[in-house]
Amino acid sequence: MAKTIHRPEYRRLLDALRQRRVDLGLSQVAVARELGWPQQKLSSAEACARRLDVLEYLELSRVLQLSPNRAIALAMRELSS
Repeated sequence: MAKTIHRPEYRRLLDALRQRRVDLGLSQVAVARELGWPQQKLSSAEACARRLDVLEYLELSRVLQLSPNRAIALAMRELSS
């Protein structure tokens, strides 16, 4: 099995999070600042060059105004697509 970061489901999940950020009108800089991350960390995650761990995923989801339940539901949806 391919590493998670290389799976199409992971790509779709990160694409959905990036689209959520764009839909909210938030820049990478603004989101990264809220998270206390360098902007490059968020950019790398959105480009699937860096894998998010579960805590980072939930922190990012919170900044993108997704409840933990919605964040997990989004991941499950992409996993079963």
